Amino acid sequence: MKTSTVGDWIDDVFDKLDGRVVDEATRFRLISLLDSACIEGDEDAEILDRIDADDLTIDEANEMLRRLLDMQPRIPDQYAPSQSALARWIRTFCV
Repeated sequence: MKTSTVGDWIDDVFDKLDGRVVDEATRFRLISLLDSACIEGDEDAEILDRIDADDLTIDEANEMLRRLLDMQPRIPDQYAPSQSALARWIRTFCV
């Protein structure tokens, strides 16, 4: 009869999970990127379902991270418009 050790138990857990578990910190990062991403339609619900899935692999999380980073708003778009852009906008309704 083989005696079991703590190391055997840990190896058994990681063998079952195949070492492909995405940790909660990564999931939190993906969700925060999803919140600020420029997404049209219902794609955000599909992405959120995939982030919350128990079988999310590290490769999928990395790919999702790349996609969500590409969907982030541009830095200039997050600031106030230039004076010329503001003047152009004001002229559109001041006839």
